[in-house]
Amino acid sequence: MAPINNTQKMTHMTDKPTTWDGAILALYNKKKRVRVYFNLHRKQLSVQAKTDKGWRVWLHANKITLENVEFKVSEAGRQRVLREKKKNVHAFVEGNLVLGGINKIKPRVWVSYNPYRDIGKFYEVSTQKTVDKAKFAIIVGRQILAQY
Repeated sequence: MAPINNTQKMTHMTDKPTTWDGAILALYNKKKRVRVYFNLHRKQLSVQAKTDKGWRVWLHANKITLENVEFKVSEAGRQRVLREKKKNVHAFVEGNLVLGGINKIKPRVWVSYNPYRDIGKFYEVSTQKTVDKAKFAIIVGRQILAQY
């Protein structure tokens, strides 16, 4: 995956900061939690921030690092996928943005999600054990590395 050009203009979000750095710093400085999911149409991560109108997409990225992570699945959304056999956004990785210092984070396990599995939760790929929380998570595309 190509890295994000930090000076690239964000033309699709006119009421928000105009560069990637500005958008990420704005969220980081407010100490806001974000929700992240893989956007199938854009083929990159969509990062949502909570507003007074609910969760809204703030920016799109190829890679993001979060701390104090929670893995969340809407059971109603999952049931809709099972019923309609059509994908929808119902699983998120939620946490606080981490800027810099990601080399110090030593992720230990691969984490994945599949709505068709009977458990309906995120799970460790190697052990198949369900995962609800992690200390850190690095998300690159559809891949999630987590440290407990």
